[in-house]
Amino acid sequence: MSDTHAPPNYHRCLPVELHSQADAFIHYLHELPNKSPVECPACGHPRFRVETSQDLRLPFYRCAACNKGFNSLSKTPFSRYGLMHLWSTYGQYLLAGWPMPNIANAMGISPSTTWRWIKPCRAVMAKEFPALSHWWSARQDRTNLEPPAHIAAQAQAFLSGLEQLLTTQRAVCSKCGSPHMQRVDERRPDFRCHSCWSTVSLLHGTLLSRLGHPEHWLGFAQGLINGESVVDLQRRTGLCGPACKLWQVRFMQMLEQQGHTDLAQWITWLRSRRVKEVSDFVRDGGQLESVAGSLYSAGSKRRFAVPPSTPGSGK
Repeated sequence: MSDTHAPPNYHRCLPVELHSQADAFIHYLHELPNKSPVECPACGHPRFRVETSQDLRLPFYRCAACNKGFNSLSKTPFSRYGLMHLWSTYGQYLLAGWPMPNIANAMGISPSTTWRWIKPCRAVMAKEFPALSHWWSARQDRTNLEPPAHIAAQAQAFLSGLEQLLTTQRAVCSKCGSPHMQRVDERRPDFRCHSCWSTVSLLHGTLLSRLGHPEHWLGFAQGLINGESVVDLQRRTGLCGPACKLWQVRFMQMLEQQGHTDLAQWITWLRSRRVKEVSDFVRDGGQLESVAGSLYSAGSKRRFAVPPSTPGSGK
């Protein structure tokens, strides 16, 4: 088993003020197996000797006071875990918000291993790097969805640009160049030129050109930024599942086109946590109201009584 991909840039989803702690956390995981003990983990005695007769994965020590054996991992959260050379790489994927199946695939390890490793990583983070643990765990557990400042700025730029596109009252005729065009659709930025009578749509040639119901685009984009699932987005908009999946793909492509790559990674992180949140809720006996059909289908009735997800709601 080996790391088959370059580890991600975990700084992208973290506040700038936590970058140094994140680096220290990754360094800690890298150095932990090779760290020399300073005392016996059983009795705290500072004197011990190295046992050279045993062929083990780590140097083995024997306490001079209690005669108990130990190594550098004894009494640490990682004492019973293998593949030590991959721990720091795993930590980078974890801080970057990668879903566990994706981490397993990228690192060439089993999905069950990625699920087991998260427990000791969180224990080390909580003990040695509490500020990083507090911030990261809140997003990992979806108790706080507030993004770091640089991602919040990207989200605001994306939402503002979308709102401006939908509400603009000005356009230049692509045929005669006249700036005097009249908007002819309240919901979509469609214009008619008074000089040559040609029509112009500002959505032409964009990823939004064939999407309907523009009155829901801003709300959908906000739900996407919050990491809501497709079912959550159905409840938010009243659209059918295939439509929400299509919108999800188109809006993510728009983010990439506009250079909001950190925001796209943030959305992927929160969405994967939302899926697990719902899975845990159902596994623990919770019941979710089914969502089917579309509010806009002929003869359909609205069945979207459950509101969109809220941090820590478990729904």
